[in-house]
Amino acid sequence: MPSLAPYTFEAETNALAAAITAPTTNAKRSMNRAIKRLKAAGIWSKAVGMGFLVGPDEATALRWWNDPSRTCAKISTPGFNTGFGWTATANGQALNTGLLASDLNGAGGTAPTDLGAYVYCTNAVTGSSNSDMGAINASSQGINICARRVTNDNQTIRLASAAITTIAADGDTDGAGLTGASRFDAANVTGSHLGVAKNTVAAASVALPSIPIYLLAHNANGSVSSFSPRRLAFWYVGRGLTNSQEIELNSICAEYLAAAGYGHAYVEEVGVGTQSITVDFIGYGFEAQTVLACLQAARNGLTVAMVGGWRDRFNFGGMSSGGLGFGDILNTAAFGGLVNWLIKRIQAIGNQASPQYYFEPRWMQWALRELLTFEKNGGYNIPIYQTNGVLSVAKDPATKAVTSVTTVDGRTFNIKGWYDGSYEKDLAAAAGCSYRIGREAATGGAGEQYNGIRATYNEYAGVDPWKTPGDTSSGLINMIQAVKSTFTPALNTLPAAGTAHDKEQAFNFRMTMTNSPKWRRPLPSTPPAGFDIADYEILLRFMAANPTKTSFTDYFKADAVYTASGESKFDVNNRAGPAAPSTDFIGKNWGYSLAPYATREVMWKAHWYWIMGMLYLLQYGTDPRIPAALKTNCLNWGLCADHYHSPHENDTVGMNPQMYVREARRLIGVATMTGDELKRGDGGVPSISTNTISMISYFMDSHAIQYIAYEKTAGNWIVAGEGGFGEPEGSLGGADGMFPLPLEIATPVASECTNGFVGFGFSTTHIAFAACRMEPTAWQAGQSLGQVAAEAIKNNRAFQDAANYPSARTALLANAFALSNETVPVLAQTT
Repeated sequence: MPSLAPYTFEAETNALAAAITAPTTNAKRSMNRAIKRLKAAGIWSKAVGMGFLVGPDEATALRWWNDPSRTCAKISTPGFNTGFGWTATANGQALNTGLLASDLNGAGGTAPTDLGAYVYCTNAVTGSSNSDMGAINASSQGINICARRVTNDNQTIRLASAAITTIAADGDTDGAGLTGASRFDAANVTGSHLGVAKNTVAAASVALPSIPIYLLAHNANGSVSSFSPRRLAFWYVGRGLTNSQEIELNSICAEYLAAAGYGHAYVEEVGVGTQSITVDFIGYGFEAQTVLACLQAARNGLTVAMVGGWRDRFNFGGMSSGGLGFGDILNTAAFGGLVNWLIKRIQAIGNQASPQYYFEPRWMQWALRELLTFEKNGGYNIPIYQTNGVLSVAKDPATKAVTSVTTVDGRTFNIKGWYDGSYEKDLAAAAGCSYRIGREAATGGAGEQYNGIRATYNEYAGVDPWKTPGDTSSGLINMIQAVKSTFTPALNTLPAAGTAHDKEQAFNFRMTMTNSPKWRRPLPSTPPAGFDIADYEILLRFMAANPTKTSFTDYFKADAVYTASGESKFDVNNRAGPAAPSTDFIGKNWGYSLAPYATREVMWKAHWYWIMGMLYLLQYGTDPRIPAALKTNCLNWGLCADHYHSPHENDTVGMNPQMYVREARRLIGVATMTGDELKRGDGGVPSISTNTISMISYFMDSHAIQYIAYEKTAGNWIVAGEGGFGEPEGSLGGADGMFPLPLEIATPVASECTNGFVGFGFSTTHIAFAACRMEPTAWQAGQSLGQVAAEAIKNNRAFQDAANYPSARTALLANAFALSNETVPVLAQTT
């Protein structure tokens, strides 16, 4: 087992911390991570002046980071927000950096030819075209940035030049995030927004004037001029930055300011820090439900820790903060408690008109940060430990209780109880809990008749499955896993309808994308690693058969999660068959649940590259079957550059941090819920129990599991998707669109483990899990299970003890620890 290195602070972090109001341990660790990233990217060494304009007090927020002996100074009375920066509200307000613009000139006072200037704004103000920083002499020469001109939604920058340079096209910026420009010669300036390179404009360089650079306005030869009401939270002036450095700087700022604004959670990174941790309770996996379980347990006086899964890093929230912004829910009355708090908090963060179950994923990340931070969650410590997954567990042979969990990277957690909120259920499996994977055989019940191999398919009319269309001897095209034929039985490899099948429904990534240049990061014009056009033959043949499908949304399901002035950010999901082949990497996730972590990593990246390859084809592909109008339309789309700033070490900035693992292991627990149960009408008592821990509020829905070659009629072969189902076959029973989720399906059997719960892979059939797998259901289950676990641990009981639930229910409904906008949980005991 590896030995963890001690955590150390950079010398620059210690110097900064010594010069400001002593930061909390958590805040200092956030500062240290930012400084390490700035150094690693080569930005720190290029800075002449630089600093984050946030902190617990004004003095801290005015201090230079790269030279803590220096500080900015207020001019008049600009407004200050500790987590979000400074704002000018009237003429004459500014911050004086104390840096003379002339200090940036080259040796001997010659005109600068290596210069960069950047600001980071934490809001998008529409009412001002004024300067965010600058220093300009009487001849209009110098340096300044206007992050957004309200009349054109573009940016203007003067960078050691004599005239304002308009950067980017009209409509190209909202002013929020990182805005700036660099020059690397005496002739040209290149601007950027959110790390996205914009126009390169000819602008001859001139020597910079010997006057201080102001922030929130510009120094007009000694006077404060043209104040900006945008909230300024970071500034940089120094040598020019490459575009890769701009991308990294935008991300460093976004990550640090998320912590400053929403909570400096305590995080120990992989490979460093504490080797042995003793707590009452751990929540495994960085999913939103784990956050809620840990907080609820801590509210009951337990010591807790949140332990990362095999690939968890800085994304707190799993799918909810990793791409799934457009939530699936039938009835919002199904949820209260901390779920309601999250939705209300997201409403406030995103300035939504009303509470919604759709949101920018970063808003969820920020709200969860607050629940993980002592100063904001009611005073509860929830230390967070990244790991590389579970290595082993130790159990008491007499009680079957897990006493310790050891992770691949060398941490050991000594515990009294655990909760596995991960999608893969690695901790539950390591603890000896039995599980299912795939589909059970169909039965004659109202719900379970749709289990097993399906008898009906999503058919792609006009898409032939054979390499030479119509020639069954030519072999199958790529991506097809089975053949279904009653007319040519010798070719049939698909088991009979209703047969059990041990493979998972398809995974993908829920991409956060936009067709607005304000936030768009263009996609690469080159194919991704491992690209093989033969893998997209189904897609290309579909295009040939459907030449009138010429828009992005013909191939992708795009649901708006934010809209302003008619421009939107979208949760981009699979466009379910037979509408079109889409982002689901059908059949290529088989074996994921049981695969070693290294194999999972390969599969994870293959899923990402699959979608990137599809987008590459739709934007830049040369195959004549791709309609030209489709490519033109798709070129308007790209990733949202204001998301996903804390990548896993094998990823890059902007990659979604969570693959959509729709269904992996499912517990075999104290009871098993079936689709038949979910088809029951309103007003009845559930057959399993009335020990409700959450509500289910979505119809039974599954994505495809495999592509098949289907001989529909004699000699008529088509490609079809097998395994998908949904309305009207799988509707959730009852007019109210919700159904109780019982404690027993989250509880392992006592003969296997007596001190653990699962919070996502519930004990259900494949059919029932199709309704249980939605995020809000898991969130509320997390809070409830944290309370039940606390009752068991405080009273030294097994988690299966019947005495735990009544007291847990009473406590949950009393809502004694409620934060503002945290209502009583919904724990209905009838259908």
